[in-house]
This record gives sequence, structure tokens and C-alpha cells, in this order.
Amino acid sequence: MEFKNCATSLGWDEAKQTIVCSPEWWEEHLARCNNCEKGIKCNHVKFRKQGPKFLDDLHIIFGKSHVSGASASCPGDVSSDEASDDDVAEVPKPAKTVNPGKNKRKGSSTIVRDKDEKSPFARMYKNTCLKIETAAEKICTSVEASSASPCNVVPTIKEAMKMVKDCGVEEKTALMHTATTLFMKPEFREVFSYLETNEGRLDLIERKHEKEMMKR
Repeated sequence: MEFKNCATSLGWDEAKQTIVCSPEWWEEHLARCNNCEKGIKCNHVKFRKQGPKFLDDLHIIFGKSHVSGASASCPGDVSSDEASDDDVAEVPKPAKTVNPGKNKRKGSSTIVRDKDEKSPFARMYKNTCLKIETAAEKICTSVEASSASPCNVVPTIKEAMKMVKDCGVEEKTALMHTATTLFMKPEFREVFSYLETNEGRLDLIERKHEKEMMKR
């Protein structure tokens, strides 16, 4: 991403996942990026013919954060061709202190924790882990939703009555009266809606009607 962002006003080869430019541009860029005096070789040369695999997936995971060989870089930081080792100050080694007992252990853990909170690598690591965890949760949620069975939906009385009319049951008939009485029960409407054919639904109403007539 560092190389892609600094290589402006150029074409992009989606198949090779790298920029499209002339050999002259590459020579000028590598000459500017390399540092022969310090023995630093530009890492961009490996993207001359082919970019990294899964570039789009890496961009989703890591966003615009990236790490070069010289320093840790985040959005707004300078790129590697603008940075140098002169900008990095050597961190002096802390003086060793001897604290007996529990105080030594407690003080050491506090120092390590403070360093981790101030370190850009630690912050980048935490942010990356958070993004991966969020992406994993979304994937799990999507898989669970696709594999879960659909919720049972009980049709309304209006919807059930339309199904009855589609079966051929007419108004002002004994079958219609029986159907309206049975549809007062949600469980019957649910079972009625599960039947796939009009013939099956009509048969169910007729059987219920005959059963009610026998009771009388």
C-alpha cells in the first residue's frame, strides 16, 4: 500500500495487482528509493512484475496501516523513500534496578505495560486483532443466519381466508363456516399454510367439517 500510494498518476494492472509504468520510471524510482551508502535496497522492486497475492483481502484486514523496513507507518506518516535512519533516535537501555520481593515484580509489569501502550507496534497489533475479530464475528453471524431454519410464521386470518377461496370454497356454504371457525386458532392456520397444494388444504377442511357434523 505504501508503494501504491506513492506511485501516483500511473495506471493499475488488476490482473498483476501492480502499477503500469515505463522502465524509465522504474529506474528513476529505484534510484531515488535505494540508499547505496547505507546498504538499503528498495523493497518496491519485488512489485515490478507482480503484486502480492490477496491484496484486496489484506487491504480489508489491515486498512491503510503498513510497516516498512525503516519505521512503523500509519496514515499520515511519511513513506520509506522520505524516511531515513537519521530520523530514528537510539533508545538508551534502562538502568537495571534491584527491588526485592513483590515490589520488583509489580514495578516491572507496570513498566512493560506502559511501554506497550506507547509503542506504535503494540497499538497497530491491537487494532489489527480487533479488525480480525470483528470480521470473524460477521462471518460467523452470516453462516449461522444462512444455516438456521426459517422462523415459523403464522398467517393472518385474512391470508388464511384467501387460501380457502383459492381452494374453491365459496361463501355462504357449510365448508366456509367451518373454515372461519377453525381459523380462529393460530395453530390450525399454521398447519393449514404448511400444506403445499389447494387439494390438500381443501381435503383438510372437508375432513374437519365431517368431524364437526358427526359430533352434532
